[in-house]
Amino acid sequence: MKRIYLYKPSGEEAPFLQFLKATEPKMRKKLQYGLRCLACFPEYMTEPHVKHFSIERYNRLYEYRERIRILVRVIFTLDENGDIILLCPFVKKHDRNTMQALEASVHIMEKIRASPDSIIEYQFEQEEKG
Repeated sequence: MKRIYLYKPSGEEAPFLQFLKATEPKMRKKLQYGLRCLACFPEYMTEPHVKHFSIERYNRLYEYRERIRILVRVIFTLDENGDIILLCPFVKKHDRNTMQALEASVHIMEKIRASPDSIIEYQFEQEEKG
C-alpha cells in the first residue's frame, strides 16, 4: 500500500485539509474513499480516476478526478518510493482552473524540494472523525 502525504506550509494547515473541510460531507467521504483506493490498488491509477499530464513541464504531475454535481480535482505527484504527495485540490469550473492548479503545484514541488520536512503523512482516521 502506498502512503499519502500532504504539503503543509510552516505554521499553516495543509491546503488539502482546508479544502476538505470546506467540501460537503458526501464529497468529503467520496474523496477519502477514492484516495484510499488510489493508495491500495495500482489499477486505480488509470483514467477515468487519474489523468497523467504529458506536457514536459507537468510530466511528474497527475490529476485525481472526482465528481458529485461538481468536478473536484486534486493535483498530486509521486515520490521516489511511489508514494503519493497531494499538492493542489480545486473545483474545476473552467479549463484554466487546471492550468492554475498545475502552476501552483510546480511551485509547491519546488518548496518541497527546498524543505523536505514540509510534507506530512495523511491520516484518514482523523479526518473521518472530524
